[in-house]
Amino acid sequence: MDDYIPLLRFASDIGMVVLIWLVQLIIYPSFFLIDAGKFTAWHARYTRRISVVVMPLMIAQAVSTAVLLTRNADPGLKLETVGLIAAWTVTFSLSVPCHKKLQQSGKNDDVIRRLIFTNWFRTAAWTLVLLSGLLTE
Repeated sequence: MDDYIPLLRFASDIGMVVLIWLVQLIIYPSFFLIDAGKFTAWHARYTRRISVVVMPLMIAQAVSTAVLLTRNADPGLKLETVGLIAAWTVTFSLSVPCHKKLQQSGKNDDVIRRLIFTNWFRTAAWTLVLLSGLLTE
């Protein structure tokens, strides 16, 4: 099973990068297009459904990276770990609060703009994770 850990990490890295770029360029900007009267119900459905995709990828990434760190903490893997920590930090300190505010208060263009702006940090972090993984393999 251990032989599959690098493949699991690589697959989850690719999955997160594809997902975060779709979120950044298509999904979050489309929030502006949702009718305000339907936004809260739509957003609740969106967050439930996207979590089914995001959480397994994030967990697979974290677990596989942790396992690989116990084997060999080379500089590339350390850089990937920093990117992963940055992505998680931004997710839970900036993105999740924006989503909570949208869910509680309904559609708010300022919060949507903040979500899009701060998501660039996650996009950069997860892209760095993939690139550092590619460069060190």
